[in-house]
Amino acid sequence: MPRRVPVVLIAGHLGSGKSTLVNHLLRRADGVRIGVVVNDFGAIGIDAMLVAGQASAVTSLADGCLCCTTDANGLAGLLAELTAPAARLDLVVVEASGLAEPRELVRLLLDAVGGEARHAAYGGLVVVVDAAGGAAGSVDEPDPAVRLADLVVLNQVDRVDDPAPLLASLRAIAPGPVLPVVRGALDPALLVDPPARRGPPRSGQLSFDALLREDSDDAAVEHAHAAWESVAVDRDGPLDPARFAAFLEAGPAGVFRSKGVVRFPGAAPFVVQTVGTAIRVRPAPRSVDVAGARLVFLGVGLDAAALHAALDACAADPAAGEPSLLPVLRYEESDRVDAV
Repeated sequence: MPRRVPVVLIAGHLGSGKSTLVNHLLRRADGVRIGVVVNDFGAIGIDAMLVAGQASAVTSLADGCLCCTTDANGLAGLLAELTAPAARLDLVVVEASGLAEPRELVRLLLDAVGGEARHAAYGGLVVVVDAAGGAAGSVDEPDPAVRLADLVVLNQVDRVDDPAPLLASLRAIAPGPVLPVVRGALDPALLVDPPARRGPPRSGQLSFDALLREDSDDAAVEHAHAAWESVAVDRDGPLDPARFAAFLEAGPAGVFRSKGVVRFPGAAPFVVQTVGTAIRVRPAPRSVDVAGARLVFLGVGLDAAALHAALDACAADPAAGEPSLLPVLRYEESDRVDAV
């Protein structure tokens, strides 16, 4: 099976809560091995960086996670190293501050994925916004990156009386879903599928949480995790490639990530994965066989009935013969990656 490691970009103004979010991901990794790329000894875990040593050094954290530093010029090479099978990472998080503007960082990542970092996959642009205001990038003056985001994280919603107007204003301009959270409590399962392996975190290693001495509120964390949801669609009958591609390209409302297996007329099944409107398609293993489509959508405020109806509308017309697969094959992964 081809193996690709999602690389998630975290952006947001100083004080919006990026470091808190990354620390939470590490604290709640639950067996997910995460690589964190930090630039300039910036907002994320400055104490961890001091422990790690000089720029470009790597320090080992709990749960098999790694932390390293780089500048924009070294990003592609570092991502190639972190996403190689030997690194055994499940997710890489890049904090945008100090590296580049989010648009430029997305371009750098896509160039790396298409070139040097062949085991990497685009995992989405996550933009953190401070609900409480008082810092650049608040909802009153939203970060321009919100208009590019695959996912907007509205942080510190517990510090405002009524977050509904803030959510509405962001949802009016954000192309992707907006997730309200407390203390940066973004569930890693929204970003990456938890690995099959399980086990206690490795002992004797410092985590960002231990270094920064942050307190946690489990009740608030669990409440925040309940804010995202998943919808499974299992339907018989092949789909029309052009209609299905148009459905994915439009970005279904509220969907951050989707995955599954789809059959088209006259063809073997394909594995489909999306983040925002970034689409990846590859032939399914021979052991996988579906008559139609089995898909799971992850996001915020999902309309299950609308997703089922949209997939029904993608049904192939038996009388039309075998349609061209080109609308889907344009997203096929062209380079082979190592199996693990």
